[in-house]
Amino acid sequence: MPSKKRKWNRSLRRSRGSQNQSAIQQYMPMILGAAAIGLIVLVGYALFVAVNSSGSGSNFEFDVYQGNNTLGGDKVTLDEVLALNKPLVLNFWAGDCPPCRAEMPAFQRVHEEYGGDVLFLGLDVGVFTGLGTEASARRLLDELRITYPIGAPPSRSAVVSYSVRSMPTTVFFDAKGKLVDRVDGAMNEFRLITIVDKILETS
Repeated sequence: MPSKKRKWNRSLRRSRGSQNQSAIQQYMPMILGAAAIGLIVLVGYALFVAVNSSGSGSNFEFDVYQGNNTLGGDKVTLDEVLALNKPLVLNFWAGDCPPCRAEMPAFQRVHEEYGGDVLFLGLDVGVFTGLGTEASARRLLDELRITYPIGAPPSRSAVVSYSVRSMPTTVFFDAKGKLVDRVDGAMNEFRLITIVDKILETS
């Protein structure tokens, strides 16, 4: 017959085992949460490195509304534009987007001032964001007398690749084709000039 001491030891081990299991269950959500956050950080860092070490990070083709001579054709790719070896201001906009309308005159003025040194490209993504059609985009271009190159992608790949969630969204590339800055939402002329000047200083 087991002694009282052995019974007590078995009871103590069972108690400790239950406590350990309870502790594991208590902290398991925190452990899983920390692991998930770590995985997200690693994936995000990998994507950041990929984009910043390989030029645009995502090439896509688009139809050119205007600026064919500058861009080199009626249908070109982003990589072909970056191959022109000039800093690029790539602006995602739409014809029925009020903030886009508000900032475009500033883009036009800066384009006129820096046009020889910096490429401006407006990409109409209205049909993929529910903010317009090609017709409404062209009407806005005429109304605001926008002259810098404008195009439109045939699919939403560009919107997805550059995670366009705010309209407008502008991404900036240096002369080597490296993505160096990004602005989600409308910009005023001062901020646009500040970013462009910084890119020119380092290009």
